[in-house]
Amino acid sequence: MSVKTQVKHILLESGGEYFSGAALARTLGVSRNAVWKAIQELEKQGFPVESKKSVGYRMVQAADLLTEEDIRKYLHTKYLGNILIVKEIMDSTNDYCRNLLQQGAIRGTVVVSNEQVAGRGRQGKRFYSPGGCGLYFSVIVNQDFQLQDASVLTACAAVATSRAIDKLYHTHTQIKWVNDVYLNGKKICGILTEGELSLESGTMSYAIVGIGINVRNTEETMPQGLRSTVSSIEEEVSDCHVQRCALLAAILYEMEQLISEMTERRFLAEYRQRSCLIGKRVEWVETNGTVKKVAVMDITDDCALVTQDTFGNVETHYGGTIGKILED
Repeated sequence: MSVKTQVKHILLESGGEYFSGAALARTLGVSRNAVWKAIQELEKQGFPVESKKSVGYRMVQAADLLTEEDIRKYLHTKYLGNILIVKEIMDSTNDYCRNLLQQGAIRGTVVVSNEQVAGRGRQGKRFYSPGGCGLYFSVIVNQDFQLQDASVLTACAAVATSRAIDKLYHTHTQIKWVNDVYLNGKKICGILTEGELSLESGTMSYAIVGIGINVRNTEETMPQGLRSTVSSIEEEVSDCHVQRCALLAAILYEMEQLISEMTERRFLAEYRQRSCLIGKRVEWVETNGTVKKVAVMDITDDCALVTQDTFGNVETHYGGTIGKILED
């Protein structure tokens, strides 16, 4: 167990009492400098540590912890989260769910982690998931879907996430096709839907929806190259303190409602309304790397992107990615 984790446990269990750096160092058998570094890391991760000269350290309020007990206080779903697995750290919540499915996990199982060391996004890109700074979870949806429904399920999750964030924090989030949620022009959330195709039936035998939300401290924890394009809820909303348990429960509630509408796809109207691309000119990147400038015309009922190039040619895209959104 790391020094940071041990310090965190001691302070959380102290009931608001101060612990001196010297006492922590003696208890853990480490240097005071190691304790100081651990305190710095906890503060970066959003833990409310108060330092008082010549006295020591304490937690000044309930920390934003992810525990099964705390999540269930907010949970009002019928089946999403009935089975709830919460971990301090893991490679990837999607991978954990895939392993659970091999053991017979049922639909609605939710896996949550405070930190991911191998989180990933669409097309194998890395999704940075530092401890205490985000909400990272996956939902097992193992009912039969057509292959083309995978993008629709992603859209469903994006709308659910946007709704929950807007209701809790009075924001106006947008969705960038196909799987990103934006706030004030910056990415705060990525969604990755994975599954297994049954060759016999032509349907997906299960789907796993992974959602990663930046909650705080991207300026300190994200790689330099991402800081101009990503942000977090707390950094974009003044005087906001996110309780991740409440946010998770709100998303699961919205998601459960929308999954029940998968056949009718009524939520796609909201998905289009929230789009930050429709009516915009963008750089379109084909799967082979070719880049061209196009205008985004619409999003189809199976979540393909409809674009028109400079020659007036209209195309419908199921693969590829958006590069830059161009100025009008």
